[in-house]
Amino acid sequence: MEAELEELGLSRNESKIYLFLLKNGTSTTGPIIKETGIANSRVYESLNTLISKGIVNYTVQKDGKHFTSADPGKFIELEQEREKKILSIVPQLQKLQSTETEETVTAVYEGFEGWKTAFKKVVDDCPVDGTIYITGFSEEPYKLKSLRTFLLNLNLKSGNKRQRLKILLESSVRETLGKDRESEKYSEVRYMPEGYIAPAAMDIFENQVYLFVWGEKPLVFMIKNKKIAENFKKHHQFLWSIADKPKSHKKHR
Repeated sequence: MEAELEELGLSRNESKIYLFLLKNGTSTTGPIIKETGIANSRVYESLNTLISKGIVNYTVQKDGKHFTSADPGKFIELEQEREKKILSIVPQLQKLQSTETEETVTAVYEGFEGWKTAFKKVVDDCPVDGTIYITGFSEEPYKLKSLRTFLLNLNLKSGNKRQRLKILLESSVRETLGKDRESEKYSEVRYMPEGYIAPAAMDIFENQVYLFVWGEKPLVFMIKNKKIAENFKKHHQFLWSIADKPKSHKKHR
């Protein structure tokens, strides 16, 4: 029965002592120590625990304390009390538990006008003094004069909001697009090795990721999710750590 009592929360020593008292009735510590083989100090320690649980009682007589086991029905009473405590604390624990799961919001922007809308939303939605982590295209999309003019005006708006841009570009654009971006007050540029071509340009800020795909029909995919955005930021930060700094680094602050 010791194993079963241990399942009810008693230690091995407590189980031995309780069973001894249950079989033998009232006893002082001497016979308990002798019959159970438990060390003197351990017997007193276990008896005190059993008494605190109400499983053992004692009376004081001339020759010392006499210990008696409680009726086995006490275990049912203890279990009922334990169940009441569990039922009372579980709702409190559930209040502390975060059950909210962040919803992932997505959007797709199509065509050149969709591109412009997406770029504008990045600047509009990123807060003042925020940081935008950017992986740029090769130079091809920027050959469009209308796009370059649009981005120039948009970058002025971004500058007015003091948004810090951390821009990764491919080395082949270092002397063209790179110089343009380096001249921007709040932009910091680094370069990936020549030949490194990202499959899509990326703008990452706060909990949002924008993927810009160039082609006959330009597309932009937006993902709004904190965890996903953090993972994209980590990827950008890794590339940033191995990218080259501009040869002549300047800032107009």
